[in-house]
Amino acid sequence: MSPRPPGPEGPAHCVDAWLDEAAQDRTGDAYGAARSAVFDAVRRDGDGPEARRLASLASGARGDVRLWVLRLLTDLASGAEDRTGAARTALPLLDDPDPPVRRAAAWLFAEADRSGAEQLLTAPVDHPGAPDPVARLALAEALLVRDGDGLAQRLRTDADPAVRLRATPAPEGEAVLEDLDAAGTRIGGPGSRVSRRIGTVWGMKARSSVDESTCYAWIARLALRPTEAARLAAVDLAAEAMRHWRAAPAALVPHLRPLLADPSAGPAAARVLGASLEAARLCREELAEPGAGRAEAATLALARIGDVRALPELCRIVRAGSSGWQSAEAAKGMAGVPGADLAPLVAAAVAALDLPGPEEAGRALAVLSACGAAAAPAVPTLLRLLGQPTGGPHNQRERRLAGNLIAALGAIGQAAAAALPLLDAIPENGPGTRAGHTAMARIRISGDRRRAEETLAGLGDRPRDIALAARILEWLADHGGLEPHHVSRLRENAADAERTHPRLLATLWLHAGDEPTGPPLDALLDHVARDGFGRYVCHALATLGPAAAPALPTLRAAAEQSVRIPIHLGDRDEEMREDERLTEALHTTLRHITEPQPWVVSEDSGRPGVRKLR
Repeated sequence: MSPRPPGPEGPAHCVDAWLDEAAQDRTGDAYGAARSAVFDAVRRDGDGPEARRLASLASGARGDVRLWVLRLLTDLASGAEDRTGAARTALPLLDDPDPPVRRAAAWLFAEADRSGAEQLLTAPVDHPGAPDPVARLALAEALLVRDGDGLAQRLRTDADPAVRLRATPAPEGEAVLEDLDAAGTRIGGPGSRVSRRIGTVWGMKARSSVDESTCYAWIARLALRPTEAARLAAVDLAAEAMRHWRAAPAALVPHLRPLLADPSAGPAAARVLGASLEAARLCREELAEPGAGRAEAATLALARIGDVRALPELCRIVRAGSSGWQSAEAAKGMAGVPGADLAPLVAAAVAALDLPGPEEAGRALAVLSACGAAAAPAVPTLLRLLGQPTGGPHNQRERRLAGNLIAALGAIGQAAAAALPLLDAIPENGPGTRAGHTAMARIRISGDRRRAEETLAGLGDRPRDIALAARILEWLADHGGLEPHHVSRLRENAADAERTHPRLLATLWLHAGDEPTGPPLDALLDHVARDGFGRYVCHALATLGPAAAPALPTLRAAAEQSVRIPIHLGDRDEEMREDERLTEALHTTLRHITEPQPWVVSEDSGRPGVRKLR
């Protein structure tokens, strides 16, 4: 952990706590309780010890801490009624010797005093007190990220080619391309609150202003230009196109594939091609080749599509904790490969549990959950961690980590039987209980229907109780079948289409023989494009086969749309991949409904109407 920077302005304990957390966060933002406490304190007293401590750190701490603090102050200023203190802190830092600090200060000043920032930006560059080119460009970026076309129109005749370039809406015209060649790499530099290179800016505008073929033509032209700035702009613009249009990966791979060998644009091209499942499959051989600066992106891409060549390097990445939450998604890709030896990956995740910080441990637990029963060798370590105190009821981060640990044990299943006494000892309001992890872990590990029945009997009609009941009823259906009182409960719940859960409806139709129709079917189809249940809904309807024919119009519309379905996961590339998986599931479901597949009565229950794809 990095040492806490000194501060002369009093203890300001919440600032100290936030700095400790920021030192463990790779972004330096450390969203959490300590950050919230800082916000509350500064909003309560803009000249109190916390505010003074932050101002002193912004000018007197080491470089990385100053950037953390300036970003925090920018976020504080965005919702503050009185922003004069923030502007006063930012203004002298526009002349700081450290360029990233000048950029961060420019973003703070633009947030705190927009009119003052615009005056500085549009004043003559030789005016006394005018900011240098780095700070001036950062002011332009900060003002334009929110603004209107009025300022952008004025800046298109600016003396600085980088400012002119940032104000242009698209890579059209030779003058724009000349500015790109001359100054494109200056945009989005370190310290910017929103670090967007010009290709990203153009791509975000293109989604709402041009058709996809025009955007693809821009990318093709930029990719052929000889300058680093143009090729990076092609890659960044392609990233935005792939995130928005479903046809983009196949259309753009021919233009981006040659850039993998480019020394400057190659690493970025590997990240963009690897971010899409479709593009990664089309370029898997090129991604498997060694290349400077792209090993991690290529490894994660190959692992996500189940290419076992990625496994050794993925183990190294997981052990080092270097790829964030993407390692868990990559582990799911490896776990889906029949016969893959996951033992080295499990060992790497167990080793990563000892990395400092709860985020790293949480990611390692997610990898173990993805490995499922293959993670059985991790059980002794998980038991040791489960027996440790969680830091009390108010330590949400530790409790969340404990919930992840319990979920990993549940994913392992019966091989984690030694955990049952510890799980049984967790109180009703203990970690993992609110999300249902503890209850489901007990059921999955024990395989005991009586446990499932007892838990089900104690659930009410709160939304989280309904969600847990849906998971338990689904488990019961798959492990011995449903009893009449289960079917009655399913039908009663399905009658309230607005409050029912997609798992309840699917279990009713798949295991009780009821036909999907009317408001319950409409309620299920609402989940195709939201809540992360789209692929689950598709699998259920595919299993139903021709009986799900009333769903065909909705499924066809979702499958055939040209833009991606918005799925809010917090990471735009992950959202793109989830739409790719959903699109594939939609097409598979349409085939199963329109081209009947063989199915058998489940051997689990012997009850009529229980459908399973052969």
